Amino acid sequence: MTLIKRILWVLAALLLLIILVSFFLPGTVHVERAKVIKAPPATVFSVVNNLRTYNDWMPWNRKDPNMHQTFGDKDSGQGASYSWTSTDKEVGNGTLTITESVPDKKVVTALDFGDMGTSMGGWNLSPVDSGTMVVWYMDSKMTGKNVFYSLVGKYMGLFMDKMVGPDFEQGLDSLKSISERAGVTRTPVIKLDTMTVHAMTILYISDSAATSGEISKKLAGIYGQELAAFIAGNHLKMTGPPMAWYSGDQFPLLFDAGVPVDRTPDATEGRVRIRKTVAGPALVAHFWGPYELDPLGYKALADTLRQSRRKAAGMAYEVYVGDPGVEKDPYKVQTDIVQPVH
Repeated sequence: MTLIKRILWVLAALLLLIILVSFFLPGTVHVERAKVIKAPPATVFSVVNNLRTYNDWMPWNRKDPNMHQTFGDKDSGQGASYSWTSTDKEVGNGTLTITESVPDKKVVTALDFGDMGTSMGGWNLSPVDSGTMVVWYMDSKMTGKNVFYSLVGKYMGLFMDKMVGPDFEQGLDSLKSISERAGVTRTPVIKLDTMTVHAMTILYISDSAATSGEISKKLAGIYGQELAAFIAGNHLKMTGPPMAWYSGDQFPLLFDAGVPVDRTPDATEGRVRIRKTVAGPALVAHFWGPYELDPLGYKALADTLRQSRRKAAGMAYEVYVGDPGVEKDPYKVQTDIVQPVH
């Protein structure tokens, strides 16, 4: 009898120790893996932002080819979602929703596992010389709906990195393969310089676009139709190539598309507005390459601005020196990214 009591006392002490230790264990777990992919951020973003591609590279989706999936109203971008059911215990059931989507920079997701809770995760993309640095991360809450779930969850959290990390590594390898096959791996040409910009009278139209493809269509309509008609009707002359200012980095993207003209018209009409710019110094990135790679030009310009210890004098803008409608090779189309400075 004494032996049984001793065993019970030892078990009780162990249980108490386990419970006490759990109070000092973290309630959340962060898992992260990173890899450089030799493709531009726009290419990698187009993959992770589109749920229809996940069966090609997401490790858990590939574990059960018989997994049943149901997609929501959207299959890409913020608000896109799909649910899955699987008899494979490693896959289980759940719902994935894209909660935030910043073009070429990040995709944030919520993974809802029902009674097991919801984990937040996603991919952060940043341009590097050899392509794109991709960081895949997940933050999981390890506490549950009662003390037992919280106790078990916190101890499971100690092994989460070893359990999930290898899957992240496998998924990044597959994402790398897909992105590099689809990506434009040729490096754009960027030449940095200083210049003096002249004072300009600019006719412009403000608009927005939900996709990068829509930007091209709207710019063509603004330059080739609305502004061209206004210039012809008011006997004005263009004094330089088309220009554009972009606000923010998330779709729907706001922009002002304009052209410099020789004089100020007596009045405007429709969506046409007038902007005056002042003369002064500027940094410029002469960029030759596809438009989806121009964030590399902005980055180079920002790095140069920081190193020069000068300050930006207003927003940077793009000057479309080359015409992609005439020159079909995007690496021969010149875009100047101009940053006025103090």
